[in-house]
Amino acid sequence: MILNRLWMGLNLARSGIYFLESLPFALVSRWIGNPDLPPPTNEQVRTLWKHIVQLHEREAQNLDRGLYPASALELENPLRHLRSFIEVLRDGVKVAFRMRRRDTKSFSREASDMGEGLPDYYTRNFHFQTDGYLSEASARRYDHQVEILFTGTAGAMRRMILPVLKDNTRGDGHWLEIGCGTGATTRSVCETFPKAKVTALDMSAPYLKIAQNNLRRYQRVDFMQGDGTNLDFKNSTFDVVYSVYLLHELPKPERAAVIREAFRVLKPGGILIFADSTQLGDEKELDWALDRFPKAYHEPFYRNYIENNLAKTLKQATGCEARTEYAFFTKIGWVQKPLSSELS
Repeated sequence: MILNRLWMGLNLARSGIYFLESLPFALVSRWIGNPDLPPPTNEQVRTLWKHIVQLHEREAQNLDRGLYPASALELENPLRHLRSFIEVLRDGVKVAFRMRRRDTKSFSREASDMGEGLPDYYTRNFHFQTDGYLSEASARRYDHQVEILFTGTAGAMRRMILPVLKDNTRGDGHWLEIGCGTGATTRSVCETFPKAKVTALDMSAPYLKIAQNNLRRYQRVDFMQGDGTNLDFKNSTFDVVYSVYLLHELPKPERAAVIREAFRVLKPGGILIFADSTQLGDEKELDWALDRFPKAYHEPFYRNYIENNLAKTLKQATGCEARTEYAFFTKIGWVQKPLSSELS
């Protein structure tokens, strides 16, 4: 327990560091990117910190219960972190000017080439980030950018799927992750479930390359480029299918298609889990932040996502009752696929 409380202290300190790092981005965004959008009030900031503390307390409880090991947590190398911050800060100015112009289709030659043949909804500068999801430079910056955005809580929120997986799976078999990105969730899953073989799928070849580098020590992970709306797997292939922070970046038809495909490739008795943004009404004192997010960043499908209840969306796509829970800005929804006898 003492060790886990130490981790809580480190996580709070880490959130403090990311909060300080967010300040220059907030100023640049306000002066250059979106001067008409007022900053959060002092009361809203205090509310955010209350929920940040609650999230880290919940993680300490999860560690106490043995739901996942401390090795699933992040602890950055200070020197690499500093170099990364300088690069992210340098790029932040470009992001702010792109934000000011509302420029969502600006790509380097490399990124343009990577976008060939990909869906139109995907080839854009999500969050106004340079090259969207279509370059290795974008992938190297991504995790640091997201941690700044969420004040050092992105990893902790991702890890909230681990207790659900612990309680609803045997921890082995063949698992599929849809939209693995740079492999941040994949790593925590591998640390927590050493008997599971994971296929990590993403539409972005550059992000997959960075994920392969980040996860090179895990021999149980296969990497595959693919589209979650049209999975190249046979029916009932995987014991577990999970996805983190994907649904809100999809148009509504593609969102439903991803869920249907994930359910199709899931074995009877298996668990399908999605973790994504909380939705309007889940935590009313944070609704202002959900409303603000798509105004500040390029998230064209986010509003539709937060207005369509995740449990209902899962039931419509799978025919199964869904369970949900949430922590800070992350909501988890999951269904269990009926056994064959229950389907007849």
